[in-house]
Amino acid sequence: QNSCVVTRGAFLDVLVCLCGPKLSLLDDSDVGELRKEALDILVASELVCSNSSSAALGPGSTQYLLSLARVALSATVKAPELWRGPQLTTQLLKCLLHCPQYEVRELVLEGILRRLGDEEEEERKRRPLWLDETTMSNLISLALQETHPQCLAKVLQVLCVLSSSNELQWRDGVQILSQEEILLHLLNVAEHSVHSVELHCAALTLLSQLVGQLVKSDPEDVSVLACLARWGTLVCSCCSEEQPAEVKLMAASVLVNCTSTVLTNPALPLGLDTTESLWKCLVTLLQDEDQEVRDSASDFISNVPSHLLSTDVAGTSVCPPVALDSGIALLCRSFELWDRVPAGILILIEWLLGAEEGNYEPGVEVASSLDEDKFLFEKGDLNLWAEPIQWVKLLHRHLISLIETFKQTQDPRTRDLDEAQLHKQSAQAEAQALGSQWALDSLPALPQFSCTMEHAQLILRHQRASLALDALGRLKYKT
Repeated sequence: QNSCVVTRGAFLDVLVCLCGPKLSLLDDSDVGELRKEALDILVASELVCSNSSSAALGPGSTQYLLSLARVALSATVKAPELWRGPQLTTQLLKCLLHCPQYEVRELVLEGILRRLGDEEEEERKRRPLWLDETTMSNLISLALQETHPQCLAKVLQVLCVLSSSNELQWRDGVQILSQEEILLHLLNVAEHSVHSVELHCAALTLLSQLVGQLVKSDPEDVSVLACLARWGTLVCSCCSEEQPAEVKLMAASVLVNCTSTVLTNPALPLGLDTTESLWKCLVTLLQDEDQEVRDSASDFISNVPSHLLSTDVAGTSVCPPVALDSGIALLCRSFELWDRVPAGILILIEWLLGAEEGNYEPGVEVASSLDEDKFLFEKGDLNLWAEPIQWVKLLHRHLISLIETFKQTQDPRTRDLDEAQLHKQSAQAEAQALGSQWALDSLPALPQFSCTMEHAQLILRHQRASLALDALGRLKYKT
């Protein structure tokens, strides 16, 4: 009855504290009476009554509606057993999720997300009583129709938690959506939300969970292949060095979770090109400058089928350098399982040469030929373990092993390797070796001291080219 809605909201906040599970300042009978009165206020309020308008409340109306929403959350999600009003749960949650004020929707979604986070996985599988079919349908409809970025991010995060335990039934009202429609919707959200890290990560995480479920259930569904390729491109775009740490952590989590379903799947459901790109992104994250990103990416080992790993790393947590070594060995093993060893050799030679080295021209002056954003010691002491020279040596070692496997199993009457591609790579490697050597010879005296960064970059380029030529020589292909 107080004319000031801010004051009314403050009293409601006090009621939530008194009626919640944490305080016992009053007798049970008194608390029960307070809860009953608070519910009566809530049911008769502007939040629930469709014929009431919050605009008529004047200044402070949003704060008042938020206080009402806290009462509703306590009664429906946080401690419904204390309020003894289960018959109101579905109605209240529907009103909260459809409230015109985005602040209310966001508060409610945060409350639901927090409550789900407090529950054990087994409890989520059984689905709590307050999360009935109607509420699930309202959450999914909100995910399809919400326009406010923060609210959309929150509802997608809620569905991420629910999707990890149960397969969601996607419908918009009475219309049941196909897998392709769901994937396209989430792809569009993810592609157009790069301005919002929270929304971008939530959309891509949920999309990745659905991709994993799809690959498990129906890996040959041709209608969604284009969606899967777009998904792969999106994941790869999140792994570049300039991305925020939150985005790279999300990408690492996505790759870890799809290790068994996509990266090591013997059926190669996404095709070689997309799968190879995802592997390259995982390798990039394992060498990221952020320790947390590297550690997160290293967890992919725990999702690799045990028969594909050596006994010293199977079933254990490993550090990023060991994960990197094991990852390349696993990729080579996967090329064999996919029966794509010739293509795998060409891919690893390309990695060895380095994408940034492809257009190297020996006639360009040293100063302009060096990319100052990619010199060896740019990232400081924290990333010295991931020196590029160590990486190319590791890659070369596994490439040579793969070449030996190919030579041992190859039918001498056939030639499975793409000769045109081999000649192109050989020409590129020789040009890169000559150009980097010419640039090294052009440096002033004692270049390791007078121009350390340029010298280190050129040494790396020369090392890449030399190791690539060695690998090509073992295939007996030279220009």
